[in-house]
Amino acid sequence: MFAHTISVFGWGTKGHNVIASIAEEHLNVKTKKEIRRLLEGRTMVYYSVWMDEIRSNPAFSYTSTWHYANVDDGKTYQTMGKQKGGDVVTATVQAIEKLKNKNLPDSIRAMNLKFLIHLVGDMHCPMHAGRATDRGGNDYSVTWNKTKTNLHSLWDNSVIDGARNWNSIEWAKFIDINMNRKQRLAIETGEPLDWFNETVALASDIYKNTPENEAIPQSYVRKYTPAIEEQFLKAGYRLAGLLNSILK
Repeated sequence: MFAHTISVFGWGTKGHNVIASIAEEHLNVKTKKEIRRLLEGRTMVYYSVWMDEIRSNPAFSYTSTWHYANVDDGKTYQTMGKQKGGDVVTATVQAIEKLKNKNLPDSIRAMNLKFLIHLVGDMHCPMHAGRATDRGGNDYSVTWNKTKTNLHSLWDNSVIDGARNWNSIEWAKFIDINMNRKQRLAIETGEPLDWFNETVALASDIYKNTPENEAIPQSYVRKYTPAIEEQFLKAGYRLAGLLNSILK
């Protein structure tokens, strides 16, 4: 079993809010109604970082390893050792199955809906598919704006704010354009493991292009801005697609 990553707040609050906002825009009417019922009138954005907020609650300690899955260089998710308590892929599959099960109490289904809103976002965050050898980038030192930080923290928040001076509403509004239904459906296809493996590939590219112990230039942020936007859109569309399928 690998050591837990120190920072596991994938995308930060802003990123998770963006993803939930995009997903909400692409829910069908019946799905929206059922989500509002299960969440007792709250929106998906309201619960987008709920899984991070409950991390300090001992009752939810079993979810501590659910935010990520480490994949070392030269390895794949399938060939890596697995967390005994589960990871972002297994937790997502489990949440889907429990949300589907209408024989379960609404309270259990609502909890798994909240899990799913967050987990789909986490599995699209590059350093949540980072290496076990540096604890998902936590032990990979870099400098950002003359301040020492690490690769994980850089990708949770800094690159988002560096890429666009937008709030979460603006992010969702300005990037969710020019995609027709056919294109969105193409993105929504596949299984959680397929989506996670895409993130592993992105994480590998980031490692190759992020020199350790060096300052991150603005050109780095410009290079990865399209990838950030793409990951937000993929996560939002896929979350919407899952929920439309489950709750239809």
